[in-house]
Amino acid sequence: MRTRTRRTASETLRRIASHSVDLAYLCSNNSATPVTSTFVRQVLAETADRTAPSRTTRHRPWTRLSDDSRAAVATRYSAGETSTALAAEFNVAKSTILSILRDNNIVVRRQPLTAKQVREAARLYKSGLSLSQVAEAVKVNQETMRAAIIASGVAMRAPSGG
Repeated sequence: MRTRTRRTASETLRRIASHSVDLAYLCSNNSATPVTSTFVRQVLAETADRTAPSRTTRHRPWTRLSDDSRAAVATRYSAGETSTALAAEFNVAKSTILSILRDNNIVVRRQPLTAKQVREAARLYKSGLSLSQVAEAVKVNQETMRAAIIASGVAMRAPSGG
């Protein structure tokens, strides 16, 4: 039979010193072993000489579009291509495409969901998927998808809060 040892606040803090979210929780009133900010500073100072393990993040590499590419974006959008498709092709955020369009005084078209997309989103949401999961599956913004399925008469579930 294994016995469970309870960590002290000091041991716990040292163990998670590189995880800011865990640190914030540990300092909250909800933690089983709350600590003070003074204690956090002390432990962080003691562990400052150790390098925290690096986390690999999956950020999109910065892509700066040339003037020719920016002109191509404006021309192709004006010809009917969507901002989402252009963003994917040029490997930039959709907001970058929208900024280029605004810079060129091009009126941005509203891109509502198709009836087929709304039906699929409603079906997926009713099957138990979260709003985030449905939005990812349908490949649209979560708020756009949420508004569309509410407009179609689907009742929203209470947030899970997890």
